Amino acid sequence: MNGSKKLEWQALDHIREKKDSDWFWIIGIVAVAIAILAVFFNNVLLALLVLIGTFVIFLAANNPAKMVGHQINRKGVQVGDIIYTYATLESFYVIDEDGFDRDRLILKSRKTFMPLIVIPLGDQIRPDEIREYLLEYLNEEEMYEPTIQRILTRLGF
Repeated sequence: MNGSKKLEWQALDHIREKKDSDWFWIIGIVAVAIAILAVFFNNVLLALLVLIGTFVIFLAANNPAKMVGHQINRKGVQVGDIIYTYATLESFYVIDEDGFDRDRLILKSRKTFMPLIVIPLGDQIRPDEIREYLLEYLNEEEMYEPTIQRILTRLGF
């Protein structure tokens, strides 16, 4: 039993590549084209929604990654100031991508609106350590990142 032992590490809250001006131009041109088509088909609300959504995407694309402290202890898993107690979690899965800084911990929550919690591991901790520690408190269940998160990662978010 780990007792009072705890695992601590720091990792970026997200991995984001720098986007060049071409990326912004492409997204902007596509958004304007969709908005023009929406207006052409008398759907001004859709046009506004597309333009506002594009603005939000541009803001998110410029959001710098922040270093966040993580901790796993006998009470639960802590990400920054948020604590996920073991009572609110069902299971976990550690994705170990050899040679990548994309190793991550996926927690399955009992909460309806937040079923999967994806936590980046960074390079300060070994995935095996986390797996061994969490096996004392939670069941291991093979899981993968939500599809939308994988799509956003591919798009550079």
